[in-house]
Amino acid sequence: MSIVLLHTLLPVIGLVTATGAAGLDPDLEPLRIALLENGADVEVVSWDDDEVEWAHFEAIILRSTWDYADRIVEFRAWLDVVDQQTRIVNPFSAVAWSIDKHYLNDLAREGVAVAPMTFVEVGDVVPSFDPSVEVFVVKPAVGAGSNGGRRCTPNEVADHVLMLHGMGYAAIVQPYLEMIDTHGETALVYLGNGGDLVYDHAFRKSAILVSTDVELEGGVFAKEEISDRTASDVERSLAETVLSCQSVRALGPLAYARVDVVPTRNGPVLLELELVEPSLYFQSSAGSEVRAAQAWLRYIATTA
Repeated sequence: MSIVLLHTLLPVIGLVTATGAAGLDPDLEPLRIALLENGADVEVVSWDDDEVEWAHFEAIILRSTWDYADRIVEFRAWLDVVDQQTRIVNPFSAVAWSIDKHYLNDLAREGVAVAPMTFVEVGDVVPSFDPSVEVFVVKPAVGAGSNGGRRCTPNEVADHVLMLHGMGYAAIVQPYLEMIDTHGETALVYLGNGGDLVYDHAFRKSAILVSTDVELEGGVFAKEEISDRTASDVERSLAETVLSCQSVRALGPLAYARVDVVPTRNGPVLLELELVEPSLYFQSSAGSEVRAAQAWLRYIATTA
């Protein structure tokens, strides 16, 4: 009688960071352990490591590719190549759409309450802005972790816009929303297992641009103060409106989304929809790294 040995092949998952972000991602190790404990074979790799064989992975999950904005041409070329070799999570369609904050115009056209902002394209004349506004935020349309963002007085706006233009970036100019100084931002985290995204947890981010100079962690993202937060009903309603938009649903099933909202006197408004490499701050919600690992393994197993 012959004995047939059945071997279950573990999915090989790559958690993708950047060489310059080594040691800076607090989510990475808890997620790696949770994936291992839920039956995956896991490797932490850097997107800018030329020695990585991407076809080795069943899927790669973008986690802390935080220097992509400074190397956007290189990063987009990397995405094009790697998309032919393995699955990217979130999917390529979501990354390509959300990597440039012009996507906020799509959401605004669908009726989402988006933070007021003006895009100033490279080569455009810097327009005049409301003289009653005392403080503006100027930031690149392609950026991560508030890198490149600056708090400006009205007479400083044009100089920072032109500096960003000189670096090849369209600029975003928006009035500084002062309620953020006391309330902070609310980041709402949603997880997906191949179906609709499900709300998991939220956390509070303190205001970053409280002064002209911004302290950067490792030179790649602005230093943040994170604390616990329970999202309000109106904040969750806004986030779910964002995620139900046709422009978002057209991207296909998502494994994760972080919806960043800020307060105004007329209610919360959307600041950003993070679909590429957001910190999810698992430490702000017990067990969230396990819930993420289980959802994402299911996502990888059930989506094409």
